Amino acid sequence: MNDSEHGATIRRLFDAVRALPESARHARMLELGADPLQIAEVDSLLVADAETSAWVDGQSARADGAAQGDAELGVGDMLGSWRLLEEIGTGGMGAVYLAERSDGHFDQRVAIKLIRGIPDTQTFVHFARERQILAKLQHPNIARLLDGGATPGGQPYLVMEHIEGIRIERYCADHALDLLDRIRLFQKVCEAVHFAHQRLVVHCDLKPSNVLVRSDGTPVLLDFGIARALDQQPGGREEQSASAWVTPLYASPEQLRGEVVTTASDVFSLGLILFELLAGRRARVDAQDHTITLLGKAAVRPSDLANAMPWSSRLRGDLDAIVQRATASDPAQRYDSAEALALDLQRYIELRPVTARRSSAAYRIGRLMRRRWPAFAAMAAVLVLAAAFTWQLAIERDRALNAEQEAKTQAKTAEQVSDFLVSVFNVSNPKSKQDRTISAREVLDQGAQRIDAELEDAPRVKARLMEVLGTAYRYIGESARSVELLERAAQLYQDPRVAQPLSAANVLSSLAVVYSNNEYPASKAENAALQALALRERFAEADSLPIADALNTLAIVRQGQDQLDEAEALLKRSLAIRERRAGAESVSVASSLHNLARTEYLRGEDLEKAIAYFERALDLKRRLGGEHDPDFEITQAELGKALRDARHHDRALEVLGDNLALATDLYGEDSEHVAGAHNELGYLLHDMGRFEAAAQEYRASMAIRTRLGNAEVASFAIPLNNLASALEDRGDYAAAEPLFRRSLELRRSGQDADSTMIAHAEYNLARLLLKLDRPEQAGPLDASALAIYRKHYDDDSRNVIKVKLQEVQRLLDLQEVEQADALLKQVSASRATFNDASLAKRHGLAARIAERRDDIKSALAESEQALAAIRKAWGEHHPLVLAYALQYARLLSREGQDAKARALVASVADLADSFAETSLERKQLARWQR
Repeated sequence: MNDSEHGATIRRLFDAVRALPESARHARMLELGADPLQIAEVDSLLVADAETSAWVDGQSARADGAAQGDAELGVGDMLGSWRLLEEIGTGGMGAVYLAERSDGHFDQRVAIKLIRGIPDTQTFVHFARERQILAKLQHPNIARLLDGGATPGGQPYLVMEHIEGIRIERYCADHALDLLDRIRLFQKVCEAVHFAHQRLVVHCDLKPSNVLVRSDGTPVLLDFGIARALDQQPGGREEQSASAWVTPLYASPEQLRGEVVTTASDVFSLGLILFELLAGRRARVDAQDHTITLLGKAAVRPSDLANAMPWSSRLRGDLDAIVQRATASDPAQRYDSAEALALDLQRYIELRPVTARRSSAAYRIGRLMRRRWPAFAAMAAVLVLAAAFTWQLAIERDRALNAEQEAKTQAKTAEQVSDFLVSVFNVSNPKSKQDRTISAREVLDQGAQRIDAELEDAPRVKARLMEVLGTAYRYIGESARSVELLERAAQLYQDPRVAQPLSAANVLSSLAVVYSNNEYPASKAENAALQALALRERFAEADSLPIADALNTLAIVRQGQDQLDEAEALLKRSLAIRERRAGAESVSVASSLHNLARTEYLRGEDLEKAIAYFERALDLKRRLGGEHDPDFEITQAELGKALRDARHHDRALEVLGDNLALATDLYGEDSEHVAGAHNELGYLLHDMGRFEAAAQEYRASMAIRTRLGNAEVASFAIPLNNLASALEDRGDYAAAEPLFRRSLELRRSGQDADSTMIAHAEYNLARLLLKLDRPEQAGPLDASALAIYRKHYDDDSRNVIKVKLQEVQRLLDLQEVEQADALLKQVSASRATFNDASLAKRHGLAARIAERRDDIKSALAESEQALAAIRKAWGEHHPLVLAYALQYARLLSREGQDAKARALVASVADLADSFAETSLERKQLARWQR
């Protein structure tokens, strides 16, 4: 039976008997075909507290309707000469009280167990006989039975020595006992149990709570009160009482079956206690744990389950076998006695063969060698030294030959790479190309074309050149050509003919960055970054610079996926390694600072922190490589973007202007880097309300990308979308629409289907369609964008909220005022953090709803707040203020405040110069002026 079938059987049995009286459960399980171990497992499930005793012979104390919890005596009551002070334990058999002698003869404290639920005379006679037997157990590791009798109500009680101590497993944990100390402590327990067995007494309920350890480390067995005398007639009341009360978690299978109890039953319980001390956990921890059953079948070992213990590997072999023998399902396969168990543990301590394992010559010799290791070590040392000397000579010879061969291979590769590059650059020799300037791209193109034709038989050289040329294309902004060559280089480095996994990891890391920075599908960037990390974790030294590089690359990918918390954690790990390995003043540290800055920038919560990071990175790069450097240019561009978003417009204009000039100088006019610089400068001018100037920069960016042949790639959607937005903000909706549609088309063709970049494009096009009074066409786009955003963000994120606000606007355009109002209230009640632009839109929509309901005062109040918010977002005199000002002025006029309305319109009239002649804003302003 496999684990799944076994679990199903246990669950079936449990369900079948859980509602039955305790007295009927075992009989019903036997009828259903359960075996003893299955009965034991079901009993464990039925016991709420694993330490609580339970009836197992069907004679529950509840059978007569009396509640088991009803107690005849309690704290403060007298029982003979004893006063009950406090309850110190309870269980199915009864309650245990701390008591003191109160007759004045002498001071003495004891533990008194009141036996519940056995009121008949015959049982009382049995307990009297048991007391006489147990009183003879005088042993330093056994709590003495001092007295006993019956309460006035006829319930038996036992007076036992009170032991000040803690449970054995807790003592071991609290005192941090090591493996051998735990075994020695357990051996003392075995000696006490064997002492009782020699006097024909079986404990019957051994468990950790019945073994207390005094402060001096002496273990003491408790609760011999339910023990059985082995010299009584089998099947009599003595035997029944001995097997009537058990703790299912530690009881042997035969006890659970109600069979004759022998010393083997105590050995089984001792085996489970030993398991707990060695493995640091119970043999059964929950309802799904079948360890006890598996131990009985020798199908599991303590070493398999002792992962939390520092000695888990030392349990393998001898100790595993000892526990498995002690807990065997068949009593005949267990140790003959507790003494035999203790002796086998002593053999383990003395490094002698244990009887629990099959004895073989190799096993016996192994134990002998461990016992006599000095002699064997001396003999082995001589042999090892001789062998090691010979082996070392061979190793050094092989190492020298391998190093020589590798050096020759590397030198040959470098020479071939050098020769190839020299031949490629001969294309720019004036003798071969008169009166013509050769561009870097033309040189790279010629080299790339020749690789396949000339290097088919030199895969190492071919891989290296593909990497070199792919990296060069990357630095001049040719992402498509860079990706093509780097992908092939990564594959070739992993070819068995080349077998350079760390070189492959370098290329994959570069690929991931190119993918991420150029709007390739997020899955491609993620796969490349994870492959690079896996290769470096396998072949590079732990916490080395290659590992730091892989973490840094994966962080860049996570930034592109908006997983900014994970990105930050990866970057901090990478930075710590780089500072330790490369030093605080290193290029790699500057790179980590740059990427940490970018994470803060993308998060958008603390732009000043992002700016500080960028400035640290820029200053370090300036000191290390100067300003005329591609790495410096990259950080300079990002700093300009952060300054722009933080509304430091004057400084941003200076930084981004300098960056455009630097990029042009570094890469030439026709470069993706220069195209990107034009785009970012346009973005800043756009934010400043200079829509026409922004459009010129966007067009310049698109023109460069078109000349580079990149008008059909996903990254072209960036300036395309921005130009459409500038035309939209300028009021030229007709010109903006085809650009938005083309941007969406490019992103759908170049991105994963659930990419947020697609959602951004869908949202933008839907926004324009609403302005064109086509709400029916906008609906599906908003729905698609919302579905994508919800895959990546929660419902309170800014992206989800902006689509919902746009849906409110669409519902209003469709005259669905009530639905629009309900959705706006839902959005307003969310936990979302609204920026000033979102607040302006929210208040503006609320004003429209109030006006539709002829609640002009509310509309006026909301419109006033909208105007204040948009001015806070964009500045007091930004062109985007005009539409909000005109709405507010119109409501003022409806309220009869014409003078205030005219003054407001006059204060913003000059903003109309920023809009197209056919724009809605100019038309509305013209109506006011007329």
